[in-house]
Amino acid sequence: MPPRRYFNTFCAVCGEPYRSSSPDEAGAVGSRDLDTRPAEPLRSTIYAWVQRCPSCGYAAPDIGRQVPGAKESVKLPRYREQLDDRTYPKLANTFLCWSLIEEDTGLPAKAAWACIHAAWVCDDQGNDVAARLCRKRAATLMKRARDAGGRLAAQEGGDDAILVDILRRAGRFREARTVLEGALKNGCEPLITDVLQYQKRLIQRSDRTRHTIDEVRRLRGLAPR
Repeated sequence: MPPRRYFNTFCAVCGEPYRSSSPDEAGAVGSRDLDTRPAEPLRSTIYAWVQRCPSCGYAAPDIGRQVPGAKESVKLPRYREQLDDRTYPKLANTFLCWSLIEEDTGLPAKAAWACIHAAWVCDDQGNDVAARLCRKRAATLMKRARDAGGRLAAQEGGDDAILVDILRRAGRFREARTVLEGALKNGCEPLITDVLQYQKRLIQRSDRTRHTIDEVRRLRGLAPR
């Protein structure tokens, strides 16, 4: 794990002092997962991607910066319940609270990313039930973002590829297959097409486990990047 640096700031919602830590700059050596999660050492810096005020519970990538509507969101019952929901690890709850704020401010794509990050935390702690719940929430938000004209990925078909992996990892194979077939019919970039074809094999095997982009490249006889 990269060395940490420490910073002092103040919560933008309640004004309480907060000491945060941030890793030194870290890259990723190796292949991303099919849901875009980076390899190590960047993978292990997930603890620094979101912060939580120990006083009021405000969750954000930088709690020193107030997001419009955050003061109201942190007071809502569903936010307070999520903050300490024992179904999830503490860090996952923090990401899920940030997702609620993003959702309340009309940013379902960003809210979906926060749920995906929460799922990764649950994966790391071996909490499969919580990870599946996070992915189900992410899938719902991704569909909402798509209906509103938003997207998570820049590449053509990228959002569908991420959604297929989220649904597959959540055990929703029928839905994953439907999204996959629609994406292939509409046309995608070559690598995305290869990823979706690989996902088809995984779905046929009812495989819910983690897989990487390099597996796709090896299957297609391409050199890893």
